[in-house]
Amino acid sequence: MLHFSCDLCSRPLDEQRFVVRLESYPAFDPERLEEADLDHDHLQEVADVLDHGGALDGDLEANGAKVFRFDLCPQCYCRFLKDPLGREAVRRLKFSNN
Repeated sequence: MLHFSCDLCSRPLDEQRFVVRLESYPAFDPERLEEADLDHDHLQEVADVLDHGGALDGDLEANGAKVFRFDLCPQCYCRFLKDPLGREAVRRLKFSNN
């Protein structure tokens, strides 16, 4: 039997839990295509990656698509819905005037 706990507060989750999935990927604006974009040889680029053992540039890996999945309790889920980007948490931080 699987046991779940809240990924924010670590509270054990019973029957009621919420799954939050976040997906990020580089934006693509098809209206901004230029002639140079169409001339690029994508097949050669794929062949080069395969020749190098499938290693991608660090820049490409850092900017690639990412998917995150979180299990949340009802209370943390409500807090997430109110502030999905965590902006309020940043505003509550107080720094000393050293």
